[in-house]
Amino acid sequence: MTSSTIILASQSPQRKTILKKLGIDFKAVPAHIDEHHSGYTKPHAIVKSIALRKAESIAKKHPNQWIIGCDTIVILSNGTISIKPKNRDDAKKTINLYRNSHCDVYSGLAFVNKSLNKKIVDYEKTRLIFSDFTDEQIEEYLDSGEWKDRSGSMTIEGRGGKWIDKVEGCYWNVVGLPIDLLKKFLNQ
Repeated sequence: MTSSTIILASQSPQRKTILKKLGIDFKAVPAHIDEHHSGYTKPHAIVKSIALRKAESIAKKHPNQWIIGCDTIVILSNGTISIKPKNRDDAKKTINLYRNSHCDVYSGLAFVNKSLNKKIVDYEKTRLIFSDFTDEQIEEYLDSGEWKDRSGSMTIEGRGGKWIDKVEGCYWNVVGLPIDLLKKFLNQ
């Protein structure tokens, strides 16, 4: 597979940055799909399904190219899926669940080439272990606005990352693209 044949089915700045850092030549084409996960209850099945649907939606228009589809969700310690917060109060509720606790980040990754009739789909899971932090620290973080438009209400590479005591698994998975899984796919 030559790198010039790759399309990233996303406009995610984090995913584009990771691919550039890896020296992969690609173009980004957003996949406009319904990301509803009805019928799936296991986090790994949800992210694999959505990643595959993203890749397949772009592959219809670009059948001779390799398409990368990716989807990431955050599972909070109470078992719920953390979506992008609607407002400050919503973000605060999520961040409070991190105190002295953990969350699991799942990313599904799909490689699709329609003309070759090839599909490779897998997932990565990373656990984040959080320290304790104060109400005042939460308010300062919320004042920064960094939580806006962020699944899990924070980013590992941003201000909220200072509350993470331990990363069990792939750091880059949490940023937005599981590099080890990506390299495995590229080698296949």
